[in-house]
Amino acid sequence: MIVGRRLSWHIILRYVGRGVAIHVLFALTVIVGYRVFDAEWLSVPAMPVSVLAAALGVLLAFRNGSAYDRWWEARSLWGGVVNWSRTFARQVLTLLPRPEREAADSLKELELAPPTSPLLRTAAERSKPLLTVSGTRASDGAVRDQFGQARVRPEQGSPREKLATMHTAPQEEGEARGVTGGMVTDITEEARELVYAQIGFVNAMRCHLRRQDPLPEIVPFFRPAVIEALREEQNVPSALLLWMGTRLRRIYGQVSNTQQVLFLHVTMDRTLSELTNVLGACERIKNTPLPRQYDILLLAMTRAYLVLLPLGVVTELGWLTPLVTAVIAFLFIGLDAVGRDIEAPFEDDVSDTPMTALCRTIEINLRQMLGETELPPPIQPKDGLLY
Repeated sequence: MIVGRRLSWHIILRYVGRGVAIHVLFALTVIVGYRVFDAEWLSVPAMPVSVLAAALGVLLAFRNGSAYDRWWEARSLWGGVVNWSRTFARQVLTLLPRPEREAADSLKELELAPPTSPLLRTAAERSKPLLTVSGTRASDGAVRDQFGQARVRPEQGSPREKLATMHTAPQEEGEARGVTGGMVTDITEEARELVYAQIGFVNAMRCHLRRQDPLPEIVPFFRPAVIEALREEQNVPSALLLWMGTRLRRIYGQVSNTQQVLFLHVTMDRTLSELTNVLGACERIKNTPLPRQYDILLLAMTRAYLVLLPLGVVTELGWLTPLVTAVIAFLFIGLDAVGRDIEAPFEDDVSDTPMTALCRTIEINLRQMLGETELPPPIQPKDGLLY
């Protein structure tokens, strides 16, 4: 997302430079033919050009308004992700009780069938202390630079190499992942794991919407068994919500008070349902672009108008025709390019929703709720761009 007060000329030229240059050269050809070679047939009446400009302006305004609505909806949805993540962590840390009995007895009494999915079995099994995984604060998730080019950190290697390194790194039992001090001592291991799972979910959602592999980004937040089970999932964020719900079911089974279990189930399920709705809404925006007819029609009309423009003004403007063409071409080509850009807010480009920065904000907030003091720094804008 562009947050700087000044827009880089590199970005401007990337948007409109080539198109403007082509139409300026065409206008220069028209004025040379008209004045030097007396080709008066190159002049056309100005009235049709003016009418076409008005119609084109209306269509561009309509398309850009629709594109901005999609961009703003995407940002609003990720604002909801931030809020519901904080809500989920607060509910986990303040509402979930300490276990009263063994999970095996509870499951039997509640007649809950054991999960058959490898992923859900990792959620239903007895919780172990979270393990220390190096690199919790290393990933920034922004794999493109300010011009949309791929940006890979050489030391990270491929996703498979990164996963293999993290899985084989020395680990110490009983030490919470990425935590170095300032812990809140009365937080249960189940609650801590669920809060980390929420951090992993938002990062998986970010990668899912950007068509990136989420596993290297969420390794620091889950046990190796969970990561291994997630390899078979097509929709990792949705699978994580199911995993979190199953993990919560295991905790409910350790509570003897039926009314308390019902209250916890209703409260926590509403939060997970809201996260599911947000994920589905983001997928709708990602997978349903504006009708291509708008793009084709506007592109054709914009090019036709800019071809007719120098022919319509060459008689009145003379040698100023290329200059006027450059200004008007910059305006119309720029408006068309901006509309195309903001209609797809999850492409990890300069105008997109800053999901990387929002994921880092969520991680900082939730880890502070866990009482951690050594936190990753917020993502800062670079060259006026925030990813």
